[in-house]
Amino acid sequence: MKYSPPVISLRNVHVSFESFKALNGIDFDLRKGEIHGLVGEHRAGKSTLVKLLSGAVKKDNGSIILNNKNIDYFTPRSAMQNRIGIVYQDLNIIPSINAVENIFSGQRIVSSLGFLNKKLMKKKAIALLSYLDTKINMDIPLSLLTKQEQQMVEIARALSVDPEILILDEISSRLTPTEMEKIYKLLFELKKKGQSIIYISHNMDEIFRFADRVTILQDGYRKGTEEIKNLDKIKLIKLTYSFVLSRDELEKDNMELYLLKNYNESIIKNIPIGVVILDKERNISMVNLAALKLLESEHSDIIGNGIQELLNLNLREWADEILSEIKEKSDNIWEDLSWPGEKIVTIKVFPLRDNDHIFIGSIMLLEDVSQERYFNDYLLRTEKIASIAELAAGVAHEINTPLSVVINYVDLLKQRLTDGSSLKRLSLIENELNMISEIIGSLLSFTKIKQLPMKKVNIDSIINEVVLLIQHKIMGKNIHLVYAANPVDVYVLGEENRLKQVFINLLKNSIEAVLEGGHITINLNVKEKGWVEISITDDGYGIPSDVIDKIFDPFFSTKAGKKNTGLGLSICQHIIESHQGIITCHSAEKTTMGIRLPIIGN
Repeated sequence: MKYSPPVISLRNVHVSFESFKALNGIDFDLRKGEIHGLVGEHRAGKSTLVKLLSGAVKKDNGSIILNNKNIDYFTPRSAMQNRIGIVYQDLNIIPSINAVENIFSGQRIVSSLGFLNKKLMKKKAIALLSYLDTKINMDIPLSLLTKQEQQMVEIARALSVDPEILILDEISSRLTPTEMEKIYKLLFELKKKGQSIIYISHNMDEIFRFADRVTILQDGYRKGTEEIKNLDKIKLIKLTYSFVLSRDELEKDNMELYLLKNYNESIIKNIPIGVVILDKERNISMVNLAALKLLESEHSDIIGNGIQELLNLNLREWADEILSEIKEKSDNIWEDLSWPGEKIVTIKVFPLRDNDHIFIGSIMLLEDVSQERYFNDYLLRTEKIASIAELAAGVAHEINTPLSVVINYVDLLKQRLTDGSSLKRLSLIENELNMISEIIGSLLSFTKIKQLPMKKVNIDSIINEVVLLIQHKIMGKNIHLVYAANPVDVYVLGEENRLKQVFINLLKNSIEAVLEGGHITINLNVKEKGWVEISITDDGYGIPSDVIDKIFDPFFSTKAGKKNTGLGLSICQHIIESHQGIITCHSAEKTTMGIRLPIIGN
């Protein structure tokens, strides 16, 4: 599929505010006539990206390319001159002036004599608001209009530059459903005209309703960019909000429990989560039964003691950090901490305030999650084994049977045809069908190790064949692929189709990770002590450090695609290990998948 060229591209862009990294090597592109969704948690970098394009902030380094021209930085005026219209997350209006003056602030429409043409400005402002199906009093200050009317004025201001790029940042929370229907209609009209939109929203229904692609940001990094048609909504939500939702729910539940119930002592003492209440001097004033059980102490031994003593006794490594948060009257959570007696606990602290919001103490929640963690790990292992066995059996029955029929018909065609060219093509089809059969069989290897005959194979030849097979995907995204082969042929003892499967899988992952025009490098090097090392490196969105240890687990996936099962890398690892090899992954600014295999003589 041929995509339209990017209107604007960001490459390896960094933006910092003192020591805080708001954007950390962001890659992003916006195609002509595209609605591009932008999602992420709070402080993920969404608003910083908007401010970068509006001229409100400047990049530290990296490149911005607008219509094939390098832009060092934007100013608010140059952004408008380059037809970039922006509606910010917070209202960006001047309340003391009217709608016409707001819409054309920063722009001067003058007559032939050089005077401000107020009549024409008002006429154009009325036309813009009419386009938005909105009628307001144009002669009164915006402070006298409703918030929704003020918002429509700001949208009209963004449209006044006839934007080639329109950026809308979280506008749905400030407009009524009826007004949002007008905005949805507007977006489709602009898209039809070839104008491009960046739409930032926490509402996934909106993103799935009209976006063409979506980019996920997390902690200043691009976590991924996907076509909406290939996405699963639930996976996308979990990838975007996995931590914040659980934390918000925990905080909401606890605050409602303790504040709305006025900290009724009988309730606190009997709830299953440990509760320790501290006074303003950080001395323990109350403790419930669950906390006493976890602390293995009597009530009289704890009341009146300072919390630091309790922390030093049970959480020495984390004591200073937790105490510092309590002193700062902050709320925080520490998950899966080691506790005496081989227990695992989660700690939550937050300040306690009265009805006048005056600080009166702190609350610490202690939850023993040992059994939950151990039980979850056990269930996960057993469920994976059961799921793999069930999947393998189902695949063998549902796919191998019709596949055998297809292979038989190909064999019959080969017997009837005499044309050499046709026979050659049928032989190629037969080889690929046999390869599919082998791939399906690899699923069964999770439940039963199957010995396949090994033979001497040329790694360079395998990689060249794989690159040829997926050349259409490489060309479809205009990817720059470089293959640096070893000057001398390298042979390993292996099963050719399985090794092809590994390289196809890894290259497909790299192709999905990079943006259009990205870079992929394949290196083949002979190492000391009889090893060959093959590395596949891409400049895609990378793999977060907190999940890189899990990527070879069956059914684990960071992709939101509907068809992704999370088995690809597990199968690759199994195949490489069956060849007495090793597969590794390293991800920083670039991601490298490495494979080491023992070589044999020529």
